Amino acid sequence: MKLSKKLAFLGAAALLATAVFVGCTEEDDDEAGAISGSGKKYSVNYTNEKTATTESDGVYRAYKTAGTRHLGALVKITIKNQETDSHDGNMGFIWDLKQSKDASSVVEGSTTTAPAVTEKGPRNFFAFGCQWQKGLGFRYYVSRYFNITDIQAKNFGASSKVTTYKDGILATEPKEIAVQDWKKLPGVKINSDKTVIVWADIYPVFKGSKYGITYAETACDTEDQNGYWIVDLYDSDPTQTGANKLDSVIIDSTVTGYTAKPAQASAGVYMNVQPQSTLTGAWDFSNFYAEAEVVEE
Repeated sequence: MKLSKKLAFLGAAALLATAVFVGCTEEDDDEAGAISGSGKKYSVNYTNEKTATTESDGVYRAYKTAGTRHLGALVKITIKNQETDSHDGNMGFIWDLKQSKDASSVVEGSTTTAPAVTEKGPRNFFAFGCQWQKGLGFRYYVSRYFNITDIQAKNFGASSKVTTYKDGILATEPKEIAVQDWKKLPGVKINSDKTVIVWADIYPVFKGSKYGITYAETACDTEDQNGYWIVDLYDSDPTQTGANKLDSVIIDSTVTGYTAKPAQASAGVYMNVQPQSTLTGAWDFSNFYAEAEVVEE
């Protein structure tokens, strides 16, 4: 996966967001306990002692979900201890994380395939990942993944790609929509303290939307952009003067599967660590959009 490419983001019809979402919380997937933190601050300082083999690429992958559900976030990602020739791993953000039981059936001709309903079944989610790559500088990607069952598998096991969302896609094998393949972002440099920093503002667009730092520039006044997601990247805090927008990724409704305001879903931090490497970094959230408490069933 991109989250695994030397490192390496939906459900059925959209629902209106509610103040409190009733359901089971998503579980973390970090068997080594590499990611620590809670609330709006997370960090990683992990050494991957594995080596790549013919059976595995040796990359350690993990995500940690926040304790509440959201509609995107503004997050500062700091990758520490960087050198011009280093590539220790990737850091990123996942959102709209859902279980397979949230999916609908796939209807193709006269055949209907229902997704398996399990308490902890396959997952679907969006992912934003970034890295400092030897010889290439800072790079990032945006993808959407479906039917993911093994986070440690290369590319989360998504060996096949699709170009648009299809209702009930979770009933099939793992797939990926590569919204933005790895792209160089020249506006991000290694700082004097050996850190690499980027701010990511990730939010939905729909009629009447007021999420995102620059939502007024992208929020739709018609129905044309209902169900879109936006990923804006900045070189510093975009809520302060002097910040420069470095790039923007628009994810349209043919990829999101939404046609209106989505419901809150799980979101969290993601990272992968290359074999025989140490990844150190931090995630600092300034805001979770439409944050809602999760009530256990």
